[in-house]
Amino acid sequence: MLTITRPVLVKVRVTDDYKKNLATELQQTVSKVELELQHLEFQARKLNELAKKNPTGAEAALAQLEQEKQRRLDTRAKLLDKIKEVGRLVNGSEVVQGKVESIVEVKVGDDWRQLMGVEIILEDGKVAEIRSLQPEG
Repeated sequence: MLTITRPVLVKVRVTDDYKKNLATELQQTVSKVELELQHLEFQARKLNELAKKNPTGAEAALAQLEQEKQRRLDTRAKLLDKIKEVGRLVNGSEVVQGKVESIVEVKVGDDWRQLMGVEIILEDGKVAEIRSLQPEG
């Protein structure tokens, strides 16, 4: 017999509360990104003022700020798309939240697919189901 760790897929069953909490979390992240964008805009204005007085090196710094700004704009757009997706989630459907590991004992003759096929289903923050996926055939 041998003890190993195995991956366990964690899924969330969609409910109104889940959608509300996810949308709130995403909106808070959007707000944080918008604050970062404002800060970058402020830094760019300061750099522009310095560039007028001493242009050496300011161009590279401005280009880097512009890259950071573009990265934040892309992130914000992706988050806003995710917020729209939340509205399209169907109650009762399941979405993958992530993976964790569990410990399992393996012995000669065990069905490997059955040992590895485990899912945890969460509903409103509680474990609603633990599934051991049976191999087909």
